[in-house]
Amino acid sequence: MPITLSSRFVRRTALAGAAATLSIALAACGANFGAQTAKPYQAAEGTNADSGSIKVRNMLVLATADGKGQLHSAIVNDGSTDDTLVKIEQAPPGTQDGQAGGDQPGQVTFSKFAPIDLKAGTSTMLPPAAGEATASATPTETPSADPTETPGGDSSKGISVTGGKPGQMINVVITFGQAGPITTYIPVLTENHYSPTPPPAE
Repeated sequence: MPITLSSRFVRRTALAGAAATLSIALAACGANFGAQTAKPYQAAEGTNADSGSIKVRNMLVLATADGKGQLHSAIVNDGSTDDTLVKIEQAPPGTQDGQAGGDQPGQVTFSKFAPIDLKAGTSTMLPPAAGEATASATPTETPSADPTETPGGDSSKGISVTGGKPGQMINVVITFGQAGPITTYIPVLTENHYSPTPPPAE
């Protein structure tokens, strides 16, 4: 005797099968290595890097075509202890940080400065806002007109960078008073914040 299935049972079985197929397909899409949710995303144009409670955010150089620029960044101290930004300099040749660098410049020079306070629970902007004190200089220190010439230069006008041109990446070492140093690449962009457009072919 043949078995007769009700139309309601057939519909329920078909719907259940379709739902199972759809869930498997969606799971496969989400688990794919190239899935959008699996990729790290950095909304800003600059570099983000961490050293313990110190978080460097959107660090980049804005420069002219002849390689004269200024460092821009926010440095957040998420910890309960004050720290300082002591130095930033081009990494020695051959230094690796696990990132793929672009067009590497030759010699790049960052202006020297007195240690910049990174107070616990605050964010410090580079360059600082007009009139904002950032350097923890001693009373005996006299800022030089050219901060690149003295080890205790004035950082109230920012940190100048010479030698990096728009479109290049600079491998740098960022040194702090307490936190471990950070080695990373930072981009050099044009002063209007955009990467340069290649000139049209002649």
